[in-house]
Amino acid sequence: MKQWLQKINEAWQKARELPYIGRSSFAVAIVLLVISMMTGWHRTHPDDGVDMAMQQAQQAQMDVPEGILVLSRVLPYLNLWVQLGVPVLLLVVWRRWGDLRRLMLPATISSVSIALWSIASELVDYIAHAHMTEIGEPPVPVAFAFKLACIALVYLSVPFVLHYYRRIGVLERYTLRTFLHPLVFCFVSFFTLWIIMDLLDNMKDFQESKVGPLRVISFYLSMIPFVYTQILPAALLLAVLYSLTRMSRANELISMLGTGRSLLRVLSPIFLCGIYACLLNMAANYYWGPRAEGNREAVFRAMSVHAADSIMASQIMFHDEQSHRTWYVGTFPFSMRSGAERMHEVQIREETKDGQPLRTIIAPSVGWSSRNGWRFYDGKELIYENGSVVDIRTFPKDRNGQPVLQVPGIEETPWSLVSYALRPDFMGVPELLSYLRAHPKAADDKLAPFRTHLWHRFALPWQPMALLLVAAPLGVAYSRRGSVGGIAVSVFLFFIFMFTNNLFLNLGKGGHLPTWLTVWIPHMIFGGLGLVLFYYRSANRDLPSFKLRLFKKKSAPQIARPRNRRTAGASAT
Repeated sequence: MKQWLQKINEAWQKARELPYIGRSSFAVAIVLLVISMMTGWHRTHPDDGVDMAMQQAQQAQMDVPEGILVLSRVLPYLNLWVQLGVPVLLLVVWRRWGDLRRLMLPATISSVSIALWSIASELVDYIAHAHMTEIGEPPVPVAFAFKLACIALVYLSVPFVLHYYRRIGVLERYTLRTFLHPLVFCFVSFFTLWIIMDLLDNMKDFQESKVGPLRVISFYLSMIPFVYTQILPAALLLAVLYSLTRMSRANELISMLGTGRSLLRVLSPIFLCGIYACLLNMAANYYWGPRAEGNREAVFRAMSVHAADSIMASQIMFHDEQSHRTWYVGTFPFSMRSGAERMHEVQIREETKDGQPLRTIIAPSVGWSSRNGWRFYDGKELIYENGSVVDIRTFPKDRNGQPVLQVPGIEETPWSLVSYALRPDFMGVPELLSYLRAHPKAADDKLAPFRTHLWHRFALPWQPMALLLVAAPLGVAYSRRGSVGGIAVSVFLFFIFMFTNNLFLNLGKGGHLPTWLTVWIPHMIFGGLGLVLFYYRSANRDLPSFKLRLFKKKSAPQIARPRNRRTAGASAT
């Protein structure tokens, strides 16, 4: 057995040391890409999003946007390049692991390729719904441009991080490795615990809905942005405390300070790593984190009622005073991008200005698109005259033999129906801006939660940085006695920070404080406290201690008495 293991290890090492395998595989991928361009790959293997957008335009008898035509020729080759590049990248990383100089070029090429592919995929959906999105809310171009900037930040930052790690010195690299090891361990541990706890709570729903293991895995992979935003503050706090306490006990910090470096320069790799983690947190919390959380709630809501689609809202009642229509929607899907996802149990009642009924449409399922309007399936249409039903009509059948009633004259959109039932907790920045733009004349108390969460999307990612500023000086101890107390104070301040953040968030949602200010108050309080503590620690001064003397009794002055009685007697005589 040992001989076989030794042979396998030798074969593994020889495979890693074979020359020109990475370059050869990269050249083969380029040759295959060129051959696919020459044979017209984009005609035989179109992108799904582009194909759907072109079909919608043809069904609506509209011209296909020029941007969609350009992306229809480019995006299939980007899909092919990413599919070919993933195994090549894994092969190159396996062979060049540990050599940063040789990893820079493949990391840069892969980052740029994935960034272009992701941005092109997002552009397809935006151009297809340039005037109105999938459920009818007004799009915000500035928010979409910032979304593309977040995508570019996530992917294009990888080569810069590798370049920074390559250029720093030995001491900075050691400090960064000492900090990254517990940080990665905390991330993996917290994410695993979160999945286990969530599975224990929802395993019954998965089993009753007969969900396969692949779908469960894809579901939890989609939850990574949301979980990252939730566990980053605790993971960063524990990693800072563990790494700095360990370095303090081993007198490594004192040795680094003895070389003439300041405390800020010694801890600069940790601060830069925290800033980078907060930037990634801002990109995740901008759109994908709240979207994943809302999708999670919608999926489990659908499982509870055994629905095929994910449910964003249920039992919606909406009345339009201008058109005199009253809507009732039983379940509203999380996404209406494809025709397969529809609203269910829909009833529409049209009335005159005097309140007399004109028409009622009852349909088990309803679809909508920005080009084709409303389509009601498998239902009935009731016609009224003088307040009584005079005719009951079944829906006409389409080419496929399915009863469908198409009503293009209805001005309401799905966004009009569901917007007042939405929760700002599950909305990203584009959805929040669309909501505020669609309801400019709503009451301030109604808009306050949405405005607060809009600012909270930009303030929440920087909570870990405020906690890092507090934990760093408390984790640094120049003696062995000060580490335990610093850790205890840091954990206590963590819970105080979370309580303060929720308190001010609720004050902003209730309209008691300005929305733009309330979400930043905890950051300013604890960030300022962290800067003061860091100043004391960098100046080698003891941290300030606060003692309460409100209920302490003042001791009465006592007369000093001599210890020796003989001396006291002699003095008396």
